[in-house]
Amino acid sequence: MTATTLPVRLRWDGQRAEVWSWLPEYQIEGEALAQIRNIAALDPAARVAVMPVHKGYGMPIGSMLATRNAVVPYAVGVDIGCGMIAARTDRRVEELSRDRIRRVSEEICRRIPVGIPTRSDPKRGSHAGRQNSSVLREWHERRGGAHKEASHVRERGDRQLGTLGASNHFIELQSDQNGRLWFMLHSGSRSFGKSIGDHWASEALEWCERTGHSLPDRELGYLPLPGPGSEYIDDMTFALRFAEESRWRMYDRCVDSIAEVVGKFAVVEQIETIHNFAAIERFDGRDLVVHRKGAVRTTHDRGRVMVTIPGSMQTGSYIGLGKPSALSLDTCSHGAGRRLGRNAARRAQPGVDIRAEMEAQGIVLVCPADADVLDESARAYKDIEEVMSFQSDLVDPVVKLRPLGVVKG
Repeated sequence: MTATTLPVRLRWDGQRAEVWSWLPEYQIEGEALAQIRNIAALDPAARVAVMPVHKGYGMPIGSMLATRNAVVPYAVGVDIGCGMIAARTDRRVEELSRDRIRRVSEEICRRIPVGIPTRSDPKRGSHAGRQNSSVLREWHERRGGAHKEASHVRERGDRQLGTLGASNHFIELQSDQNGRLWFMLHSGSRSFGKSIGDHWASEALEWCERTGHSLPDRELGYLPLPGPGSEYIDDMTFALRFAEESRWRMYDRCVDSIAEVVGKFAVVEQIETIHNFAAIERFDGRDLVVHRKGAVRTTHDRGRVMVTIPGSMQTGSYIGLGKPSALSLDTCSHGAGRRLGRNAARRAQPGVDIRAEMEAQGIVLVCPADADVLDESARAYKDIEEVMSFQSDLVDPVVKLRPLGVVKG
């Protein structure tokens, strides 16, 4: 991969924050660019980093916003704690036939509910029913009283614990360049995270209006820290923990599914990466609230960290080693990023049978019969090779993974 002239600094009138981009400006679609200009104009904004972005609530997905003494709920988004687990096994891909890949994928889909229905859906059979999340119990006891319909929020979250959902969430069986079998899981906090995000976005807008703080966009309400923003951080942390609890439950079922078909095996490496969260971090002697939305932290107190960077269900993914960066505040992309919105992707591919297309590529796709996953095709995403090249100063590619079997909702 060759380095480029990126990052570039983007400048407009009315900016309060420096904006650095690891995506050429001509590749940033208009609505996402408008959102970038808006977050850079926020009063508490200090730094913005732009990765492979597409439009989101208030702030585009695939970007980082650092603020001074304030938190912006929609700069984290509604799928709080969304992230990935990648696991390398001791099995070689050559040991698995296409039929066994299919059987493992089908077993995963049997054990883990996927798609829009939750565990209350009778079609889910033995998976139906309340799961009694320890995180949700604690949230309801400590924080639920501050939220309307807290019991409903908890009950719905319980029914979605350990479920994959739909959209861009997936479970994949993969092969690395050395022929080792990996599996990767991408999931978030489902309706619980959305209820937290929407609740506090509304509270933030009300606070800004009541205190006379003007906003470039009503979806960019913020809350002061210390102050009411601390309550958002508390709730966000519960959503992060719920997403983690849910993800690891699915991980265990993936392990069971693989063992059911291929026999005893061992996981020799695990990498978990979170890409929707906010944290108070210290840079250049000052504390900043760093919001990463569709973006990943590349360092830890102990140094560089391994990160997962998926491309698409047809093109594969990367495991990378993060690099420190003063410009991005130690942040890199969480994936290739969408090139086309969901409806636009469908319009651009009339008549395409994505299942047959993937079969011809040697990739097994398992999803509900009525699922429309055409909007998750490679055509809907930016080129992962180009994206990795663009951010070569933020992350070193270590492992390249190609998809073998894909489970989608």
